[in-house]
Amino acid sequence: MNKPVHFFDPVLEGLFTQRLTEHGAIAWENNTTVLFYQLNQPGQEHILIPQAYGFIRHQLQQVQQTHAADIIQHYNADALSSLQATKIKPLAKQFCTQENLHQWLEQTAAILLTQPHWLQHISPAASSQTISSVQLTALYLQITQKDQQGIKLQHSYRAMLLATGIRIPSLHHQNFNQPPKLIPGILDFATLQLALSRFPRVMFPEILGFTLAFCQMPTIIEACFPEYLIPSNFFQQRQYRLKRLIPSLLHCITSYLDLFPQQTQLLWQRIQQGSWLYQLQMQRCAEQFSETLNLSTSVQHSVAKILQQKAVAAIGHYQKIQLQGISLDQWFSGLPENTSAFLLALISSGYVDRQTPANSRLLKLFDFKGPMFGVLNKPEQGSLLHWLENELKRDSTTIKDTIRADFKYEKTSHQTALIEDSNKLVSFKEAPNYAKLSNKELYYYLLNVDLFADVLPVAKTKVHKLLRACTFFNPLPFKHYSHQQLDAFIGDIYQREVDSYQPLRGTPKISKAAYIWGFEQIAPLILIDGCWIQNSLALQNTNSEICDILFSIYSDEIGNGQQRQNHPFIFQQLLDSLSIQVPPAYSKEFIEHPGFINSAFDLPVYMLSLSSFSVEFLPELLGLNMAIELSGLGKSYMRLVDDWHYWGIDPRIASIHISIDNYASGHTFLAKKAIQIYMDDIMQNTSNRITLDSHWRRIYSGYASLRFVGGRFKFGLPVEYLIHKFKCKHGFG
Repeated sequence: MNKPVHFFDPVLEGLFTQRLTEHGAIAWENNTTVLFYQLNQPGQEHILIPQAYGFIRHQLQQVQQTHAADIIQHYNADALSSLQATKIKPLAKQFCTQENLHQWLEQTAAILLTQPHWLQHISPAASSQTISSVQLTALYLQITQKDQQGIKLQHSYRAMLLATGIRIPSLHHQNFNQPPKLIPGILDFATLQLALSRFPRVMFPEILGFTLAFCQMPTIIEACFPEYLIPSNFFQQRQYRLKRLIPSLLHCITSYLDLFPQQTQLLWQRIQQGSWLYQLQMQRCAEQFSETLNLSTSVQHSVAKILQQKAVAAIGHYQKIQLQGISLDQWFSGLPENTSAFLLALISSGYVDRQTPANSRLLKLFDFKGPMFGVLNKPEQGSLLHWLENELKRDSTTIKDTIRADFKYEKTSHQTALIEDSNKLVSFKEAPNYAKLSNKELYYYLLNVDLFADVLPVAKTKVHKLLRACTFFNPLPFKHYSHQQLDAFIGDIYQREVDSYQPLRGTPKISKAAYIWGFEQIAPLILIDGCWIQNSLALQNTNSEICDILFSIYSDEIGNGQQRQNHPFIFQQLLDSLSIQVPPAYSKEFIEHPGFINSAFDLPVYMLSLSSFSVEFLPELLGLNMAIELSGLGKSYMRLVDDWHYWGIDPRIASIHISIDNYASGHTFLAKKAIQIYMDDIMQNTSNRITLDSHWRRIYSGYASLRFVGGRFKFGLPVEYLIHKFKCKHGFG
């Protein structure tokens, strides 16, 4: 048997690139606005992967062009310690104003709200027990979770924005980027952070370098503005938290490089490119903002000069016209001291058409038959129009790589774009016909879905079929939903399980040999424990409270950044202690392992398929999660612990579930809470009983699907074991 490829093997990047380029799938259409929007919409991975990868490669090419001389060629311990991020040049003093700070806070929200998204999927279920995943998961949790004072950085950041009067739409909203439109560098930066999250292992070296620069550098706000202007201690909290993580991150980089001694130099260069990739985004944003301010100041100065020249002749003629409750005569009389306030009043008034500045009533005042005809000549009117456009668009057309200022992204056009893109989706010659594969074969592709995103349509179809069948064969325990009904239903099941437990007396009914064979059969499922909610962060924009609950459960399943608490790792240790040898779950060799029965892949394939559509199948996912967590309590697991103790088998994988899934405050409690939150949202949005009950039907279908989909495995296991024993006895095994 060939040695399986390591989950973060650097060869993967080359294989992935070759797979896309051979079939023309890498295509960057230079429309960051569309890509940013799509990356914030879950469930379109098979469409987005080529575009997202093409965008990242485009950004890396610019790094190679601008910072090739900065790459240290040879790796050693000193080289790693010298990998320090450069400082960003601050804004010129005349630009360090409260007004510009407010504008910059609003612009850079896209960057800070997408940090550190590139680490969100760094620990998928397939690799959660590997040391690289564990280390970066710990790092991600320390950045994003509550500190000792119970504060999350993101919550602190949003509180700071609200305190300064800035309201930012959710990232997944179509109007996030307008108005005001983001300058190109900021949109690129935010899009890059989202795109990198799609390639946790293909771009793993670059992600390491990118994360290092992120931890080393302050925000653009801190880099551009003096400390006395910055309004909140959020920035100090952020710097303090990130700087403390740098030693751990350097250790992670060292550990990763040690895994591949033959490719250390190549990986070292890629890590550096990742660092420069982050730094280049920072530099661009600062430069473009400075350019915008320079241009804005120049145009504003020109308009201010025109107003001052006309003031003497204007005073006395416009007492009836008011801006913000002040007559136009008074505004003119206050020049030049009130220039900034006057211009702000003009741009905020009803005289300005914010969609089409050229149609503004302000400009029509100076047309023929207008009340101010002849006051401004053509060049002066042109300067006034230029100022309006500059102030409203916020992104100068003289900046390189500008996005289309007139782009209007409607929902219907988005849907059309998705359909067109899906029609362009590459059909790889080497990829099988996924629809004809067995569950055992699909397991490999779904576990490696970041490399085979084109398997997802088949996965979605499979989920639909299984849930329809499950609905047909599993009648509701109660028809009309209420929290009291759910509490009683779950409570009764739990109590029956606990009450029916009887401590072991004598010899277990199941032999040690049968248990050992059984451990091998459940390996495809337990080695990816938590897989059904591995994409729960996809819910953060639409169901943040449920997202937090599910992600906290997933974090527990994978050990919260501690390998010894990781459930797949604990199970792997159990396999090792019993001399059960299986290849890594993510490898092709795993599904070729001759010891597995076919039905051992039924449940994991269903769970992996469902996990890829966490938003679309949220009610079913909540029901499945409830069934899984509840199954860890009561007589079943308690009896397993007794039996394994008797046979001298380490019972940790069972006992940890009994503890962590507890009904009072553990995963079972959280699973029920998530369902209640979901149903509360439905009840608040509708008074229609039919609608409410249909959502409960979906939840219960998900709940019943655990037993339904796993039925073939459960009932076939004893038969398969007897066949196995027969073969061994007669020399066939």
